[in-house]
Amino acid sequence: MSDAQAEPPQVASLWCSRFAVFALVLIAATLLLHRFFGLPTAVALNLVGAGILLAVVAVLLGVIAAIGVWRTGRSGAARVVLGMSLGLGILALPVTIVLAARSYPTINDLTTDVRDPPAFRALAPLRSGMANPAAYPGEAFAARQAVAYPDLVPLDVNRPAPEVFDLVIDALKRLQMSIVAEQEPSDEDPIGRAEAVDRTLILGFYDDIAVRVTPVGDVSDPRARIDLRSASRYGRSDFGANAQRLRSIMREIVARLEATVPAPGEMPSANKRPLKPGQSADREKGARRKSPDDGPRGTRRAQERKAPPP
Repeated sequence: MSDAQAEPPQVASLWCSRFAVFALVLIAATLLLHRFFGLPTAVALNLVGAGILLAVVAVLLGVIAAIGVWRTGRSGAARVVLGMSLGLGILALPVTIVLAARSYPTINDLTTDVRDPPAFRALAPLRSGMANPAAYPGEAFAARQAVAYPDLVPLDVNRPAPEVFDLVIDALKRLQMSIVAEQEPSDEDPIGRAEAVDRTLILGFYDDIAVRVTPVGDVSDPRARIDLRSASRYGRSDFGANAQRLRSIMREIVARLEATVPAPGEMPSANKRPLKPGQSADREKGARRKSPDDGPRGTRRAQERKAPPP
């Protein structure tokens, strides 16, 4: 063994591996705490950013240590390889996210009514600070949505607004979304409103949903229009998650409509075409059966407001 190899490893190689391992543990622990233990998203984003910064430092120290090992022959090559491998692996995460985001429009707030989208009321206080604002971004997002998601349009239903509102609430619950607030149609305010929260599957980011049910018919022809809005609480791009969520909600609403008995006075039509978003959502079938989950509708629910999740 040469004298150079007998010397202790360089300081750069020691801290290269230490910073890289610490960055990996920090990021992994942060993601687990955020997904399963309620760590606030803003705190989690800051911790992940700190982990990425540590990975950058580890890679830089690895380059310095590698030059020293090459020139002097001192030990520490294994630490350099470990530190740089972990550091580069961590840095590959944001690079991959940026490249994947380029496949989707830079939009994080989608709605079926870009002129007058359903508003966030109960959830508005949670969309402050680092979070995206509660107000709809306006024409810029509307133009991008029209190009990327032209199928997201209002859903017209040939049923009274109160009945449609109940079916919408049932659809949200079946999709396991956490309902934060609901205001059903009444004589004072005929428009039904609801807000809910959904989480992404892997990282557990919070996305907010707003629903509005508006009566558009009269007593002799009761009809309702459903407008939806889904917005990411954090991030500039949603990777198509909000569009997929709105489509899932509309499919579930249609499924609930088809599983229930038509409202009294509704006349079947033999000329109805297959359902598409924006058309009537109440198709007649040859034989309809009432869902076992639908109880009697003798009484209406009082307005309900629930505490929003973190």
